Amino acid sequence: MSKKKKNNGLISETPRQDAFDAAWAKYRPLVPENELESLEASLKKTLLQAFRINPLKTDADRLSAMAERYGWNLETIPFCPEGQRVRAAQIPPSMTTEHRMGHYYIQDSASMMPAMLFDSSHLNNTPLILDLAASPGGKTTHLVGRSMDRGLVLANDSSPSRIPALKTVLKNWGSVNHAITQFPGESYGDWFPNTFDLILLDAPCSMQSLVSLDSHPMRPISEREEKALAQRQTALLESALKALKPGGQIVYSTCTLSPDEDEAVVDAALKLFRGKIRVCDAAERIPYPAPGLTAAFGQNYDLSVKGAVRLWPHRYETAGFFACLLEKTDYFDAEASADSEMVPYRPWNKSSFTPADPKDKDGLAVWFDDQFGLSLGSICDETGTVIYRRGDEYWILPERYLQTFPTLPSKSVGMRIAVKTFGGFIPDNEWVSRFFNRMNGNRVVPEESEREEWLRGADIRPDISPLPKGSIVMILDDHGVFLGCGKVSGDRIRNFNK
Repeated sequence: MSKKKKNNGLISETPRQDAFDAAWAKYRPLVPENELESLEASLKKTLLQAFRINPLKTDADRLSAMAERYGWNLETIPFCPEGQRVRAAQIPPSMTTEHRMGHYYIQDSASMMPAMLFDSSHLNNTPLILDLAASPGGKTTHLVGRSMDRGLVLANDSSPSRIPALKTVLKNWGSVNHAITQFPGESYGDWFPNTFDLILLDAPCSMQSLVSLDSHPMRPISEREEKALAQRQTALLESALKALKPGGQIVYSTCTLSPDEDEAVVDAALKLFRGKIRVCDAAERIPYPAPGLTAAFGQNYDLSVKGAVRLWPHRYETAGFFACLLEKTDYFDAEASADSEMVPYRPWNKSSFTPADPKDKDGLAVWFDDQFGLSLGSICDETGTVIYRRGDEYWILPERYLQTFPTLPSKSVGMRIAVKTFGGFIPDNEWVSRFFNRMNGNRVVPEESEREEWLRGADIRPDISPLPKGSIVMILDDHGVFLGCGKVSGDRIRNFNK
């Protein structure tokens, strides 16, 4: 029965408090005795907001300028150099133009742990990465950022309702080397055995974190549901391990402190693939120990599971969290090759994309060079991408995707660059935002009142006397932050954000 409280004569349910009480009673005996006082004190504090910088769009100097401008008192997350905890703020991070334009991602600091566990050496080249349960996409953007968008990230989520959020987040982040798919994660191991260099499995879980967040609210959960979740998590991890190349790494993570969904799942995988996978000790990757459990509720786990990360909330001022880095050391016994009849198939010519012919590519490249001084060819070379057309649209697509998954149906792939109209090219705002730091010329800084109108989607009429009619311009604020593209039309700039 849920507790109820009166609020101005109204009666409201408090299921989150019920969930916390049940979880605290269950997990309290698992906390080291010498840490109980610190944990209890931390649970009485409000969790501080945190965010993670987008290295594709900003850097340390711009972060310092933002902190001064918005009155932020920041503290770097101990295990994530790109992450910042906000101790105080005159203007909240959620209310800035930079947030709107994808310069950083607001995220609970615990959720920054999974992507940070991967070895940097695996991310430095062009890794093939699978995010098996990706939506809403925060950890996916972290993978894109750590690889500097030079590897391919295949972002999968089995839920149709969660795909739109994933598309929006990756577009705003500025990723070009990604594809989004919507399939059961349990199938990837059979479809693509020994394929991926890195895999993130942030598994669906009971969210028993002891800290209730809007994005991960605690709720009452039955033993039956918890067991069902653990069974699915085990199946997802088995699939992920099959899909991983020998020598590759997997991070298995959850936002729950339930041992049945954490250490027990890892222990089951270690037993299933005995001698073929190993736990990498997280103590080598984080500043101070937060070891996994080797026993809970009468169950003993493989001693190596101690190398996982169990984030009780007091250890890093986060919500409760679990993460474990696993390495595949060998091929699995009697491992089958992919059955081509099992894998979803859609001929590429059914996607409506066709390679842009040389004349089209040259024309687009010349236009970007003339308008903004941007070398389209250099960007394609650096990112490993190619130019395709879909009707009047020009797209930049990951060459790695076209080579490795040419017939795998996707919900989205790459990034649209521009649309060709009767009056000329119209560039996509997301494309310009991503490469804005490399673009010159045609910059307009309107007055503040006009900028506010612009951000609402309205046309504006700043002083544009030096610019000829038909010019494509980039609108900036007075701190040099890109706000979107428009076109000079008479005495106004037409807003492409309409």
